[in-house]
Amino acid sequence: MRKVDCIIIGAGLSGLAAALTLTKASRSLVLVERDAEVGGRIKSTFYQKQFLLDHGFQVLLRSYPELKNFIDLKTLDLKKFNSGALIYTGAGLDLVGNPIVHPSTIFSSLTSSVTTLRDKFLIIKLVSKSLLCPSDTPMGNESTKDFLKNFGFSSKMIEFFWTPFLAGVFLDHDLKSGKDFFLFLMRCFSLGGTTVPALGMAELPKALASQIPAENIYLNEKVQSWKNNEVYLSSGEVIKADAVICAFDLAEDIKYSNVTTYYFTGQGLNQVNWGKWLILVPRKYNLSFDNMCLMSAVSNDYGKNQPLLSVSVVGIDRGSVNQISADINQVAGFDLRLELISSYPILKALPKSQGHPQGFDIRDQVIYCGDRWTSPSINGALKSGRLAAEYFLAGKLS
Repeated sequence: MRKVDCIIIGAGLSGLAAALTLTKASRSLVLVERDAEVGGRIKSTFYQKQFLLDHGFQVLLRSYPELKNFIDLKTLDLKKFNSGALIYTGAGLDLVGNPIVHPSTIFSSLTSSVTTLRDKFLIIKLVSKSLLCPSDTPMGNESTKDFLKNFGFSSKMIEFFWTPFLAGVFLDHDLKSGKDFFLFLMRCFSLGGTTVPALGMAELPKALASQIPAENIYLNEKVQSWKNNEVYLSSGEVIKADAVICAFDLAEDIKYSNVTTYYFTGQGLNQVNWGKWLILVPRKYNLSFDNMCLMSAVSNDYGKNQPLLSVSVVGIDRGSVNQISADINQVAGFDLRLELISSYPILKALPKSQGHPQGFDIRDQVIYCGDRWTSPSINGALKSGRLAAEYFLAGKLS
């Protein structure tokens, strides 16, 4: 029987953060993962040696405060999206750019039919307000949607920009998340920009795992049961520890948001002028998708010199692949001759939870962590794992 200080079950971001925190503290541990790779919900597939396909449209905000605890971002070779969005108006695409980051967008933003002059002033005011909001809790009585209304944004700005943009962030068209979490995300968007690792989002968990001794990570291994800090594995091995950290959800009553991501290629995509902008589609136009982005423009490695378009549908699918293709052509204004590469329905994309005051939970002497206990984000997952490990290190688990 192997004896260690701590056993961590689940090698998603929370489990990796807990394991790395204990590794840095020179504690012995075993990290058990049932899949063949670490990462949990963050996965990337190299399809036919041609396309990098993230499982779901995921991005990394450079200024997430937890990142500095675990990784040197230079190792990920981060590629930036443009700051702002192209918005479908029914007659074409309207650019709403960040003039501080992209000065050339000043005139197009000023003439945008989506925003008023007051909206533009309120965006500056909002960014300033967000810089004073370090909290990432999703709790709060005022929803993001109510906050945006009360802040003074025009109904058109909310309908055409904020709702489709934040629906892709929260995976919720009603924007029910608390305003504090929204302001925290705005702070991160403003300070560091939106990025992806050049070789796909899975590079983040891989980089975390590379800092943990390989012999401490058990892949393709299922936990059959645990009792009295003894964990019984499917291989027959029994591991005893002073503590167990469970970094995956056991409860069946947890509700999740879902999203489906479709990946297309097509020579017509070489003719569009979308660049590194996120393209938003307001719901009033009844199209079959919510947003899309030309990932190969953000990082050439996503397409290996071939165009790759990521298209997201938040919630229940609203049309067939043929309908989605037709709607993309409608936004483009011409036939892109699209070919579907693959699709990824993510049924458990983000937990619908209000977090927990301490960022993790304890039941029957087992520490439970994950983004459901903090906030539904990469930062939340890392934070929960770190806090769980620090609780054990402090000797508070009696």
